[in-house]
Amino acid sequence: MEEKNWCQDCAGSVIVTQEMMDQLLKQIDHSSLVSDDIYEKRVNICQSCSSLQYGTTCAYSGYLVHYQAKWKQECCPFPGRAKWGREE
Repeated sequence: MEEKNWCQDCAGSVIVTQEMMDQLLKQIDHSSLVSDDIYEKRVNICQSCSSLQYGTTCAYSGYLVHYQAKWKQECCPFPGRAKWGREE
């Protein structure tokens, strides 16, 4: 099976569909991920942030927020004060 890299540059568009996100998230080592509850909280914070672009992308990190929010070691890159933090 061909593995696809769904970064914005590789996708050729800043618009990322839910199907594309689902494919990307299937490739992740689940031991490095936060719980579904924490993930939903993080995504909700990102969705309400004025720095969200195209409904998918953080203006500060350039990451797809649905991808970034899954990782335990990630935190919000909002300047001066992260809106959500790392999980141990």
